[in-house]
Amino acid sequence: MSGAQKLHGLHGNQARAVLPDETVWLSASAGTGKTQVLSSRVLRLLLTPHVRPEQILCLTFTKAGATEMAERINSKLAGWVRAEPTQLAAELGAIGADILPDVQARARTLFASVLDCPGGGLRIDTIHAFSQWLLAAFPEEAGLSAGARPMEEHEKTLLARQVLAELLLDAEKRGDTGLLNALASLSLRMGGDAVEGWLMRCAGARGLWFGPGAWQVPVAPRVKQALGLPADASMAQVVAMCEDEAFDVRSVRWLLDVVKQWTDKKGNMTATAEKKANAICDWLEAGAEQRLERIGDLYSALFTKEGVPSYLKNLDNIAPDYGEYCYRVGLKIDAVKARRALIALAGWLAPALELGRAYALAWEEAKAREGLIDFDDQIAHAADLLGRADMADWIRYKLDRRFDHILVDEAQDTNAEQWRIIEALTEEFFAGEGAHAEAVRTLFVVGDFKQAIFGFQGTSPENFAAARERVKGRMGGAADNAEEIRGGPKAHRLMELGLERSFRTAAPVLDFVDRAIAHLGAPAFGLDTAPEPHQGEARPGLVTLWRPVGGANGGAGEDEEAEDSWLSRPEREMADRIARQVKHWLFSPDGFPLVKGLKVPRRAGAGDIMVLVRKRRELAGLIVARLHAAGVPVAGVDRLRLGAPLAVKDLVAALRFAAQPLDDLNLAALLVSPLFGWSQDQLLEHGYREGRLWAHLRRSDAALARDAVAQLNELLARADFEPVPVLIHWLLVGPWRARERLVARLGREANDPLDELINAAHAYSATATPSLVGFLAWFDAGDGELKREAGKSDGLVRVMTVHGSKGLQAPIVILADATGDPAKSKGSPLSVEDPSAAITGDRRVVPLPNLGKEERQGPIAEAAARAAKAEGEEHWRLLYVAMTRAEEALFIGGALAANEKEPAKGSWFARLAETFAPEDWLADPLWGAEVRFGALAEAPQWQAETMELGMEAGKPGWLTRAAPEEARPPRPLAPSALGEDTAADPPTALGPARAAAARRGTLIHALLERLSGAADPMSAALAWLGRQARDLDEVAHREMAQAAIDVLANPEWADLFGPDALAEVPIAATVGEQVVAGTIDRLLITPNRIRLIDFKTARRPATSAAQVSVAILRQMAAYVAALEVTYPGRRVEAALLYTTGPHLIALPESILAPHKASLRPKQESLTL
Repeated sequence: MSGAQKLHGLHGNQARAVLPDETVWLSASAGTGKTQVLSSRVLRLLLTPHVRPEQILCLTFTKAGATEMAERINSKLAGWVRAEPTQLAAELGAIGADILPDVQARARTLFASVLDCPGGGLRIDTIHAFSQWLLAAFPEEAGLSAGARPMEEHEKTLLARQVLAELLLDAEKRGDTGLLNALASLSLRMGGDAVEGWLMRCAGARGLWFGPGAWQVPVAPRVKQALGLPADASMAQVVAMCEDEAFDVRSVRWLLDVVKQWTDKKGNMTATAEKKANAICDWLEAGAEQRLERIGDLYSALFTKEGVPSYLKNLDNIAPDYGEYCYRVGLKIDAVKARRALIALAGWLAPALELGRAYALAWEEAKAREGLIDFDDQIAHAADLLGRADMADWIRYKLDRRFDHILVDEAQDTNAEQWRIIEALTEEFFAGEGAHAEAVRTLFVVGDFKQAIFGFQGTSPENFAAARERVKGRMGGAADNAEEIRGGPKAHRLMELGLERSFRTAAPVLDFVDRAIAHLGAPAFGLDTAPEPHQGEARPGLVTLWRPVGGANGGAGEDEEAEDSWLSRPEREMADRIARQVKHWLFSPDGFPLVKGLKVPRRAGAGDIMVLVRKRRELAGLIVARLHAAGVPVAGVDRLRLGAPLAVKDLVAALRFAAQPLDDLNLAALLVSPLFGWSQDQLLEHGYREGRLWAHLRRSDAALARDAVAQLNELLARADFEPVPVLIHWLLVGPWRARERLVARLGREANDPLDELINAAHAYSATATPSLVGFLAWFDAGDGELKREAGKSDGLVRVMTVHGSKGLQAPIVILADATGDPAKSKGSPLSVEDPSAAITGDRRVVPLPNLGKEERQGPIAEAAARAAKAEGEEHWRLLYVAMTRAEEALFIGGALAANEKEPAKGSWFARLAETFAPEDWLADPLWGAEVRFGALAEAPQWQAETMELGMEAGKPGWLTRAAPEEARPPRPLAPSALGEDTAADPPTALGPARAAAARRGTLIHALLERLSGAADPMSAALAWLGRQARDLDEVAHREMAQAAIDVLANPEWADLFGPDALAEVPIAATVGEQVVAGTIDRLLITPNRIRLIDFKTARRPATSAAQVSVAILRQMAAYVAALEVTYPGRRVEAALLYTTGPHLIALPESILAPHKASLRPKQESLTL
């Protein structure tokens, strides 16, 4: 039984929750052992006589949760087969089961019983997997075509676009201008992508278009009803609301009289009063239609932008009732504006919803034609199947002999449609009917209102509470009837239990969680009453708030031209500080002590740390990059779009070339990728040309171009004949050696995306006619994600969203973006209730497009308020989930935008900081200041062998420690790193003149390398410059060509540019105790003499050897010394060529000798 997890004893409500004959509703706070309770209850059910494995159904929220539960149960059952009697008795006693011999005998047979049951094991599924199984078992009854299957995300995207295209073509053929105009109007208002998203929401609102009471064309009356408008509502009625009889004109005139009394000392109206009076007079004197047009002017004359009567103090002194009259008129104005906005909205929303209806019908038809069902269809069809009156008895009869015990995990994240399935399955449980009326049938539900965080997937914690009341009512009613009729013992009623004792988190951390809940208040989480206090583990724990990074009062002074400058500078600084902090925890002598389950603290490793972010944005990737740069073992982000990794982009670029060789930009990107390894300069040599890049490369005589053309031709030869998966495999392991090259450049993390790309190609080939162009279109259509398995740390820091961390934990948790303002979140799309659905007792919603603030009136404003309230409550529940991931230490921080002085009032950080006093904050060298709650265990004196980086136990320490540095050879000295040429070229801003001079020097440098041995140097130079510097005129070309030719014509140094000289020569030699390594621009080696030239592009070149800077002299001395060691006995001569002139300066031995003598190791500050 060594491979199975130990069964810990159940305590209190845990033990009551696993009673196999009770229906239980369990509210389990984070870390309270609900997974063990679930597993133990299944084991208790299996131990119960007359309960067979196929009668048990477990429904979970995630595949990972289902896998974990199945693994726990199966490993335990397998261990029981040959367990020692004493050990088996102990485990049975731990879950509250009898230990009698017959029970032990049954326990030893359960593993075989589970393997023999239909389906090959216990049915532990996600509710989507169960629905898929149910539909596969009853496809005809569900109205599905034979072979219908769930669609992939890519298929859904492509099919959605196809449906829209076909819908528009059909509308054009039929001359349906209304539909075409509706789409054009929506596109102008929302943009193309937003329109596609809204049409998919319309397709998802199946209840609106299908079934009893479905909307039919024309939908205008239904739209008005949904918006709270009468059927005859029109703009004429709004005009009538501005008539004297309807509007409170008397109050407006009274306000005008008061404004006119606002005078200066001379008795004249003030300028402000006159302006207000004129606006009010203009509105009063206008007709009703003009009054409607100018209703905004009247509002502006009376109120500020904040909705407060303007100049109230001045006018109240004249008439104390001025404010009351203003608000009275304001209500009338608001009513007019609201009615006008709603009628205008109804005018364009009706044709938009007719478009949405047409799209929804076409979408359903397309899915049926293709034999596909989408993610939501599985739930809807399964719920309809179980709820159909004409089919329900048959389905229930078939299922009645299968499921007598149903367990539901993470019930707070179950939406209304999913509850329909669960309630349909359990409808007969408490009615005393069915094939097993005498047997006890149970429902076990576990969840936590405080952890309901998946509202964006349509879930609602209110569903959890409402479902509990329904089950409680049904059981109570059945029990009352049974007791009244039978007069026997009390029947079973719903057992409601709670788990508050955490086996995960230290008491100080949970004390802080309770403190935060009390400060925020139960309503902030959507709770009616405060939850029970948490009971944590009695061990040290720490909560720390770090002062936010950046903000208006300071920030990170990083270079705006940095490669990641598209991120905010505070976010870059936040990622950098997190990396430095984690590195300090892991590598400093003090370490970070952890004590869970130990008598002596251990040193924290990388696998003990989890970094959480609220949303999947660029910050998470930047944190990973900074941790990696700091040498901290780190896993990639938990989710990544398949098309995002560079390795995938480079490989797809090769496929795009095979499909379209004339795409210059794609070919250029491919050439500079690791698959070819061209430099930007090498690419630019072919940048100025006539015609396409591919045609130019095929005409080129350059060796590099010829090699690339041969490699690309081989790809083109295969592309038309090989299936896409085979072609990708050939690219990865064939002559291109793409996997080897990409991994060498990008690291081992490139392997997973490359494997997923092959899997994607196989998935495409399995569902479509294989073609390269088709695969690329399919690939571009979807946002397929790479999901990293984050359950185990594997000795790596994990970086993920709070949503992704659900069900996980770590000893140390960092909340990296706790300063985020929830008010700036985009928010969920709005919908309004369909009032007509109340007749049938159903709940239907009307999906709304994106609306402006002024359009959110009436029922829409109420829906927006409800949505904002729900999102606010989920915002704080997300904080609860984040905080309770920590086992021993929780760190909270974030970054502020440049215009922010402090965190937003509604942010996690701001509200948590309110629980501390200003004097609680202490100085911190990295974060500036921090405040603590609780304390860590005292760190012992760590032994050297214990200073590991979070690797798994049992691995030797040397496996992750760097090998000790060898005494020799020391780190190479790069002569070019010996200093900057500050004397010859002081630093200045890079202006146009300096940039032009630098480019001139680079071009002359290139000419010197190419003109040696040319029959006609001038013609060759002008031809090359004509290709590479087409933006410069002929005079500039000739001047640069002549300058290069003059240097080559210098008889003293001409041999260095001859055929025997070498260019860009790497050298390495040990001079005394120092290794010197570098690259020499031009080198000539003869039997008696060695000559070298180094090119310089300084803006202010030296004119003689005496003016050459000390830094450059040190560099040249290092080159000379290295060559003297390599070629002893030969004279070495050095010179500098300043390309700005160009100007050649010989460096005599007398100048270089003092600098050769000063060579010594400088390993700590020099890099190659």
